[in-house]
Amino acid sequence: MNSPYATVTAHPRATLPETALPWLRLYDHFIATVGPAAGQGRALGPLLVLADATFAPHSRFPRHPHREVEILSVVIDGTLSHHGDQANGQRVGPRGAQLISSRDGMFHAEGNDTDAPTRMLQLWFEPTTRGGAPAYFSRSVEGRGRELLAGDAVMPLRCDAKVWWLSLEPGAPAALTVPTGRRGYLLALTASMRVTAAPAAGAVVLGLGDGATLGPGAASLTADTAASALWIELP
Repeated sequence: MNSPYATVTAHPRATLPETALPWLRLYDHFIATVGPAAGQGRALGPLLVLADATFAPHSRFPRHPHREVEILSVVIDGTLSHHGDQANGQRVGPRGAQLISSRDGMFHAEGNDTDAPTRMLQLWFEPTTRGGAPAYFSRSVEGRGRELLAGDAVMPLRCDAKVWWLSLEPGAPAALTVPTGRRGYLLALTASMRVTAAPAAGAVVLGLGDGATLGPGAASLTADTAASALWIELP
């Protein structure tokens, strides 16, 4: 008989490939995007990349191309600036997200045009349908409860995935359920939290920036302070 409880496997930030430059600090949870480990790592289903990046003030990546990848950028702190052949000058603030469906190809540069650091996540997904003109979408959330960031008509990922922003109140459990045949990835964005599945196994503690893979079943999240997390459900 299958257990009703999710399996939880932690991925501490300290074990991830890290890129440390004067203008950028970046941790790669799956396939590494920059630095000595670029190209190394493994995808999780259609999720190719989850990069946790902090830009120094007035810094950005050089202009570069993308083709046939779904690019979801999520801002945690600060402001992300987008410079490209489309949506040029778009700015994304805290709890905001931009989705670029690069399709037949586009060029852009992203970074921080402000006087304060910017921390953001960038997720790359492998699309299941291809071709067409690039498309751009955006959304922001309020930071209350469980709010969908991508995977619906407003932010239409061209793959079987959904991405949520989770907001936790101190001491109040938040339920997570991974359906049979699915899996999920959890990232602690702003504070430590505990993931409890099988009661006898105890809680898995995630520090800020730590991730965890969850298999099918039920789990709950708790935090001692107000905290935010990213939750990704995948096949």
